[in-house]
Amino acid sequence: MIKSYVALALFCGSSIIYGQDWKDISIPVTAGAGKVWQLQSQSDDFNYTSDATTKSADFNAKWTDFYHNAWTGPSPTIWRRDHSYVADGQLKIKASRTSGVNTNTGCITSKQRVIYPVYVETSVKIMNSVLASDVWMLSPDDTQEIDICEAYGADRWNNEWFSPKRLHLSHHVFIRTPFQDWQPNDAGSFYTNNVTVWRNDFHRIGVYWKDPWNLEYYVDGVKVRTRSGVSQIDPNNYTNGTGLSKEMDVIINTEDQTWRASQGLTPTTAELANEDNHTFKVDWIRIYKLVDSDAGFENIKNSGVQIFPNPSSSVINIKSDKSIKQLSVFALNGSVVKTVNLNGESKTIDVSTLHSGIYILKIQMADGSDFIQKLVKV
Repeated sequence: MIKSYVALALFCGSSIIYGQDWKDISIPVTAGAGKVWQLQSQSDDFNYTSDATTKSADFNAKWTDFYHNAWTGPSPTIWRRDHSYVADGQLKIKASRTSGVNTNTGCITSKQRVIYPVYVETSVKIMNSVLASDVWMLSPDDTQEIDICEAYGADRWNNEWFSPKRLHLSHHVFIRTPFQDWQPNDAGSFYTNNVTVWRNDFHRIGVYWKDPWNLEYYVDGVKVRTRSGVSQIDPNNYTNGTGLSKEMDVIINTEDQTWRASQGLTPTTAELANEDNHTFKVDWIRIYKLVDSDAGFENIKNSGVQIFPNPSSSVINIKSDKSIKQLSVFALNGSVVKTVNLNGESKTIDVSTLHSGIYILKIQMADGSDFIQKLVKV
């Protein structure tokens, strides 16, 4: 992977992340006045290799190679650690059946939890299978769940609501004892544009978990579903008035779901022989927190470097007490939009071609030191 200076190193001065596959893909949710989207280190573009049996350091830094507790999956699913791996720049979760009726699949869980306000988006290729292809979030106590992606890609189905032209965009609230589960059952919970067969290509599916009572779902960058308020989030008060308020783990897996298997919608041995049809592929997953626009930026006021005017619509002037080597301008998604070699103590930089918004300036000094500053382009 190519390391990038942007992301957490710029925003919160702690971690360095990498040049991502999504670097040229904008976030479809507007941050709003005084806010920016801060990329989280749990994000993963899977641009490394991790064997199915011996997971790599890159994988282990972000993922636990199993469900978030000891549960082995909904019968007849058996989650196995050797059924998830990373290759060809993708996370791959395969399915198999060695004997009997159990279906072996993989399941991984994030090592960092997420909490609103957060935008989570993934680029996935749904399996051509009756199995479920899943990316979801679940609280550690299994009482609150947000389904980012749940889909069934096979042509073999018993109900049109579960056809390969639909994506399940939903959430759950639970009471564990005695067990009760509420989830939306409106038509929009199984999204379709009546054209796209989702298994045929990679698609971006995201959810903006705005707060405990507001969810927005996005498909390929377009908002397709909104759930807001008590009546649409928790009408039975299973959360005791708190809504979707708990931290959640991010989980990626495939399942032979009990309610479908009981209807005969479980893979046949002949179907499972086609491993590609029964491999869920995830190109990337990105996670952004909504933070104050000034959060974590390094103050260069006393560094001997001056940048003015800021905000600017046309040019910025850079003056320094010591020699500046290079200026780099980053978009908030991590992509470099401008690089200028300065080799001096002052320079006027044209920023008129930049779109309006917030950018990050990285100023590299001749002595090897770096300074970071926010730029507002108007």
